[in-house]
Amino acid sequence: MEFVRLKYANNKLINADIKEHRDVINEYVEKKGFEYVGFVPTLFGPNGKTLEIDLIFKKPAEKAESKPKHAEK
Repeated sequence: MEFVRLKYANNKLINADIKEHRDVINEYVEKKGFEYVGFVPTLFGPNGKTLEIDLIFKKPAEKAESKPKHAEK
């Protein structure tokens, strides 16, 4: 798996309009051959606004390798 951290500015007066994640997802999926799995918020501001997230990617081949051991019987 691969994680990419995105940081957002905390502006108390307006909401964030974020688009950077689209460029990162497109780069990893289309150019690097990864599959987008999801994201995890990693830092919140004092008012609860998300300030940082980790985008999660994995190589498609990792799917077959990640089978639970009990499924191999």
